[in-house]
Amino acid sequence: MNFVYELLRAGTTVNNADSGSEVARKINQNFSNVSDALDELNAKIDAGGGGGGTIRKITIGGEEQPIEDYTVDIPVAGESLGAIKSSDGENKISIDDDGSAEVNSLNVNKLVQDDGDYIVFDGKNS
Repeated sequence: MNFVYELLRAGTTVNNADSGSEVARKINQNFSNVSDALDELNAKIDAGGGGGGTIRKITIGGEEQPIEDYTVDIPVAGESLGAIKSSDGENKISIDDDGSAEVNSLNVNKLVQDDGDYIVFDGKNS
């Protein structure tokens, strides 16, 4: 966005000052230059600045996320869709470099069972 202003010459004689028609022409040209520059800027904004387009909507699992003050807050996973954080701890989930998740280790205290079902631990050495 480069434009040049034509400066007005306000001198003391006819030879070093712009005439009324020249002043009007320069003012009109300056306004035209500014208008063209603003049109160019608006076109860049509409195209996303880098030509890649402007993101108008972000969804997580098909649920649209609100945009407030040009910001989208992607929630941490919980009762709604969101992002999860990897952990190496017991009873936690880790995320591999390829994005797949797995349970690190599961403590027996976290196991549950239905009524009537039994878990049998055999600690005998054979």
